[in-house]
Amino acid sequence: MSSAAKIWHAPLRLIGSLPLKFHHANARFLAWLIGDVLRYRRDVVSFNLARCFPELSTAELKKIRKDFYLHFADVVAEAVWFGACRDPRRLRDAHIVEIANPQVISELFESASGIAVLYSHCGNWELYGGIENYNYSGQPMPITEQNFSVVYKHTNSKTTDEVLRMNRFAPLRDRDGFNGYVETKDLIRHAFRHRDEKRIYNINTDQRPYQDSGANIPVRFLGQDTKTMTGAAAIAKKFGMAVCYLRMKIKERGHYVMEYVPICENASDMSVEAIMTRYYELLEDDIRKQPANYLWTHRRFD
Repeated sequence: MSSAAKIWHAPLRLIGSLPLKFHHANARFLAWLIGDVLRYRRDVVSFNLARCFPELSTAELKKIRKDFYLHFADVVAEAVWFGACRDPRRLRDAHIVEIANPQVISELFESASGIAVLYSHCGNWELYGGIENYNYSGQPMPITEQNFSVVYKHTNSKTTDEVLRMNRFAPLRDRDGFNGYVETKDLIRHAFRHRDEKRIYNINTDQRPYQDSGANIPVRFLGQDTKTMTGAAAIAKKFGMAVCYLRMKIKERGHYVMEYVPICENASDMSVEAIMTRYYELLEDDIRKQPANYLWTHRRFD
């Protein structure tokens, strides 16, 4: 860990040790600061919303934008709190996330050679590192630190990447030994290295492809022509994995529900284009139901 990362992480962990209610209370001020004072990427947010929801009035779009900045502030506040959850019981007792249908992932894991779980920037994606603690059903779930890989896209700052890594690893029992944190460009090598193991790959799939990547396909998403990353679907097809979409919706403020939605039981029987098209259909449906629950601060469209 670099010195710069240690300097940033120490106070974040200290602040994170405060109760979750404290963080949610302060998120309202943070939302005002980010959205109204600093106007963080406000032009991008307004542009994206106007393009994706042309049928809405100016007042309706402003309401979504305001709600989005509160949600965005919650994501930041909850991520800071999450980084101090070194005891998984703290995370579990907070009931911040609940998995609605753990039996689906169990059934897919039993029958397939592995699972590619495609997820997006809906809900709070920074909480996925605690996924073992979100099953309250009493039914067993196959996800463990030994068979779970999560794929991320690096930022332009090495220090930021280090801080995010430490934060996302907070509730793991073996933070130093965990080998399932995989940068997008390393996904293919990682999958081949573990091809003889039955693994669950959590892959964020709504980001724009790297500029130099030729592995992308156009899809229609929220009325826009969109280039999409295809690595997750291609690897699932290569190894005959099951594919499912991981929905993360807001139950109420500070509480999310995860739901596994199967796309196919064997990706070898489905084209990459069909997998990605279905993924974006499911994602668009969720966004239209809860438009403020999506990350609108990035340019996703050409």
